[in-house]
Amino acid sequence: MIQIPRLFTFAAWVLLGPFSLHQEIPMLIVPTVTFSALVVALLVRKSFRGQSIALLAVLGIMVLQSLQSIAAWLHIELIRSPLVETEEVRHVISFFFTLNVGLAAVGALAAVGVALSLEIGKTRVPLARLFPEMEFATAPAEVVKSTERLSRIAGISPPTVCLIDSGDPAAFITRSSQGNVLAISVGLLESLSSDEVDACLAHELSHLKNNDLSVRSFATTARVALFTHPLSHLIEPAVYRARELLADRTAVQLVGNRRSLISALSKIRESQEYMAAHSAPIGMACLYNRSSKNRFIRLFDKHPSMEERIKALRGLNPFE
Repeated sequence: MIQIPRLFTFAAWVLLGPFSLHQEIPMLIVPTVTFSALVVALLVRKSFRGQSIALLAVLGIMVLQSLQSIAAWLHIELIRSPLVETEEVRHVISFFFTLNVGLAAVGALAAVGVALSLEIGKTRVPLARLFPEMEFATAPAEVVKSTERLSRIAGISPPTVCLIDSGDPAAFITRSSQGNVLAISVGLLESLSSDEVDACLAHELSHLKNNDLSVRSFATTARVALFTHPLSHLIEPAVYRARELLADRTAVQLVGNRRSLISALSKIRESQEYMAAHSAPIGMACLYNRSSKNRFIRLFDKHPSMEERIKALRGLNPFE
């Protein structure tokens, strides 16, 4: 019988989640499936939808494994675990199993709270209470009309549109007691042409078309449930970045060209660089946040850099 190295067992436990001790299925199948999904995510980098689905699958497997420790403690069998029943394995993971039952329970309770807050809590709170640091006003009629037109093209119900009283170029989509709300700043309207504004609106509406609010909620909830597993803290922002790039691609399909969005992102990047050079605060929490220049820190960024987004758009087939 194959003996599992202690270091590998510990690494798999920390990265992927707990394992109970059964022999009924081939050894290490869960780590194999998980790492295979990660490989798929790396191989389909140009398919942002496929990449995010693969990453979400990894999170789903990890959550299932985490719940398995609680089920095993309650003597309920959810899944068969891949580890071979040996004294060596028992000796290595007995302590971690006991510890993980508690950690998994804490993570599960926290995840339920986060899920309720994201999916239900926001729908009961007015926009002004969700973002108390921002001042909202009625959006210009032309912006509302553009939003309604692009929503019809996307095949979705148009969200409520409001104006943010800020000079920062920003836009975001969120849920509130008003339903889905698309907020766009004065700074964005003043710095972009009408075609570029339409491209930005299309990007935000693409998040609704692609169900990104729910996808993000799942990724965040899974990360909270798996708060002790380092891999989850890398996967969640990777899902966010993939959905941002997917929204860019969907926006191009909605407006019919990529030039407007590339031009808009270039102008926003220049504005950010100017504000950064002059120590102007960029406090707007939106879809156009700056990314860190440090490669390691960028792994935790939920927004791809402007350079990455522009490069991905320029790499699109002009007929797509």
